[in-house]
Amino acid sequence: MQERPDMDEPITEATATESPAEEPNAGEEVSQDPQAMQARMREMERALEEQKNLYLRTLADFQNYRRRQQEEMERSRLHLLESLMEELLPILDNFERALQAAEATRELEPLLEGVRLTARQIKNLLARYDIHPIEAVGRPFDPNLHEAIQRIETDEYEDGIVIDEVERGYRIGERVLRPSRVIVARRPEHHVSTEGIDVEV
Repeated sequence: MQERPDMDEPITEATATESPAEEPNAGEEVSQDPQAMQARMREMERALEEQKNLYLRTLADFQNYRRRQQEEMERSRLHLLESLMEELLPILDNFERALQAAEATRELEPLLEGVRLTARQIKNLLARYDIHPIEAVGRPFDPNLHEAIQRIETDEYEDGIVIDEVERGYRIGERVLRPSRVIVARRPEHHVSTEGIDVEV
């Protein structure tokens, strides 16, 4: 007789149990793509370089503007000063002519001294504005500084030497305000007479 299984023994069913998949940690940052990060860095570098170039261009434009303004102000100052001096110099010429006439006659000594004083004051005023007379007499003629109004033949001076000054010239800094009007020496041409001399050809 076969032995019957014990019906009271619980029958257990074999169930396949699978371990559930691990969930990603919500607090953990997902790493970015390195190529995307490099592209982003290059974009930021380009933007920074553009801002730098813009700043340098703006700075250069401002410096050029300031330089142009300073040059314009200097030109305006010189223009005004030249206009003033062009009106003042004829007065100085008249005083110097009066001095020459008074010294020739030796009359009215007080007036002569007053004229001398006035001339000195005007010359000092010119010097304060960097305006100085141009040296002429005894110097070689320079077309940049002198204006020849006459040439005189003479053996006393070398050819091209300024022997007299009709009107004094002045310069303002390195610029000629007006040239000196001068008389320039010229060597006389010596002609050899051939009268009574047979010239063989």
